[in-house]
Amino acid sequence: MTYGRDPYIWLAAVPGLATAEIIARRSPLAAYLYRTRIGNHPDGSTGYQLESNVVYQAGTEKTARALFAYRIGMTMAEWACRGLMGLGSTVHAEALPKLPGRGPLWSPKNGLPDLVGFHWRSPRTWLIEAKGARRMGKPQLAKGASQLSVNGLMAGPHLRVLCGTSIEHRIFVTVDVDVDVSGGKPGPTGPDPDPPNRRPRPDEDDAELEALARSRMLTYYALQAIPQALLSVRPVGLAVANFEIPPGQATDLVVPLERDESTRTERERARDPSTYAQRPLSARPDMLTGEVPGTDLTVGMSRRLFAACRSLAAEQDRLLPAAQADSPELWDTVPELMEEEVEERIRERRASFAEREYEERDRLRATTRQAYERGRESSWPQLLGFEPRLDTDSPADLLESANSDTYLAIDSNSFKVADR
Repeated sequence: MTYGRDPYIWLAAVPGLATAEIIARRSPLAAYLYRTRIGNHPDGSTGYQLESNVVYQAGTEKTARALFAYRIGMTMAEWACRGLMGLGSTVHAEALPKLPGRGPLWSPKNGLPDLVGFHWRSPRTWLIEAKGARRMGKPQLAKGASQLSVNGLMAGPHLRVLCGTSIEHRIFVTVDVDVDVSGGKPGPTGPDPDPPNRRPRPDEDDAELEALARSRMLTYYALQAIPQALLSVRPVGLAVANFEIPPGQATDLVVPLERDESTRTERERARDPSTYAQRPLSARPDMLTGEVPGTDLTVGMSRRLFAACRSLAAEQDRLLPAAQADSPELWDTVPELMEEEVEERIRERRASFAEREYEERDRLRATTRQAYERGRESSWPQLLGFEPRLDTDSPADLLESANSDTYLAIDSNSFKVADR
């Protein structure tokens, strides 16, 4: 839910489509993937491997396989860069017309990488190209390498990452990393003059907070679209709320709540609503959660992140009319545009909106920070205007996980077919 072209500026007008977008991103993976047990597996392995199923292999049209390859290619690239290499939130490259350190040829017209991320170690800027194919080979990887290596794309130090996902006979990913320090300081392969010992946290760094809020806007709009009666608040433990990512490890680690004693204790306390309500809000870590219709997912977020996302959504809504004025509705003005021409106009509109956001980035970060701090000290009724149901039971059919600001649960029945 956090990679690729973001639909958030359109969801400001139609938030109900957020759940449909989650379905579009989730369903191909759920439809065509399953896991199988490995007989002899190395130490530290899960004992499973991920495979495509027989419907994908023999019963799916070429165009559907191509869509699936795109989805899994982007998903695995995001997983490799964020989950394994410590990168923060990624952004679709076309949404960054004012990328710091960009070269004279940084433009969608000249071809851009898929994703851009900003690491906490130098060189901070990462360019990521994601390739996915039924059988990934050198031709596809060579094409990706060429896209990352266009002369004039970047003028400052950066890291280039090429991720190639192959679908048959099992899912595996190749990762090629190239450091370009031309015109700048040494990167991860060389000394950093003042190396930080950990990634800055959203509660102490405005840029990190803005990135976090942007990466969770799809979850925010989904929660806004779910009917009030289907929303609930789930307490989580202080060990989760205060979770600190160890230096050098992933940025998006979550805590499995089934094994978290502090969450179990917190939910037992919450079974006495009157006593629980008297505790300071700062001592009551909880998440607003809702099941995404048409999926096996339940998503959620903390009070402070919910408030930050709502503030960012309001700012985007304020900026959107000006961007639309620069580019009237395509189908009203030229109804017979070819698909490539429509895509070019959409890119122009997105670039116009991104430039306006960049011009007001100081204001966006300030208002997001203010909302985040207000949300920390606000109750859910104050934020929502109604009292959501307090859910103190740990549901038996959900695999729950959370970190300090986000919640994700998956229906455990989704995995039963995989073990047959």
